[in-house]
Amino acid sequence: MSQQGRWPTNGETVPELEYKLGECIWWIIILAERMDIKICEAMKKFLSKTEKLLQD
Repeated sequence: MSQQGRWPTNGETVPELEYKLGECIWWIIILAERMDIKICEAMKKFLSKTEKLLQD
């Protein structure tokens, strides 16, 4: 988005995106823990379902 001028940046697009992705993943893990959801199991279920949909 910053490369397209849609996201404010200081010119360091890749490092900023890397940081933001890490931050998002961290928040998802925290949310899963607080809701007593096993994030690895949730991911496995999602990938299994998605793979089945893509095979059809």
